[in-house]
Amino acid sequence: MTQLATEHVFSGTSVDAAIQAGCESLRVTRDEALIEILDRGSRGFLGFLSRPARVKVAPKLALAGLVEALARELLTRMGAHASVQAVQNGTSVVVRVETEDAGLLIGRRGETLESLEHVLLRMVSRKTVGKIRALRVDVAGYRSRRDDQLREEALALADRVMRSGRRAMTEPLPAAERRVVHQALADRAGVTTHVAGTGASRRVIILPAKNA
Repeated sequence: MTQLATEHVFSGTSVDAAIQAGCESLRVTRDEALIEILDRGSRGFLGFLSRPARVKVAPKLALAGLVEALARELLTRMGAHASVQAVQNGTSVVVRVETEDAGLLIGRRGETLESLEHVLLRMVSRKTVGKIRALRVDVAGYRSRRDDQLREEALALADRVMRSGRRAMTEPLPAAERRVVHQALADRAGVTTHVAGTGASRRVIILPAKNA
């Protein structure tokens, strides 16, 4: 089982008490810690403590190490031979994967990559208390190239909207790619963005700001 890097185990009369003991020992706040609950403890006859609560606590700076280890574990289960590097920025992590199986891991229009990212995020979330803010997996630079392409297309569509005064829309995009389009146009004067459609058919609609 993958372990938290630089982890320590603490116990207490409750989960909260064990977490507090861990944070005090490591000199971090709860927001600065990665926490894994091992045992919630139990109380016996008349409410007396029969088994203490136990938790693992590590500094949040260990988040990248945890994500990297879990990504390797997941890829190994999938039978993929890959090098993995996780880079942390606050509570956001980018996982860079290099492999000869890039096409297999990316899939059609990045669908397999999106599923891989979703599974890894669930694995990380089960290991920590408090949600990781953002997690992206980039296989063989696909995400970076795709993001650049989306930004260029978004700006071109915005130019068209400004010239014609009529709305334009992207192709259907997954949530992560819709965010890239929104961010690319967030500071663009004269246009605004909305999402239309349902499920896999969701697109970003770009409108003249006066029609927002």
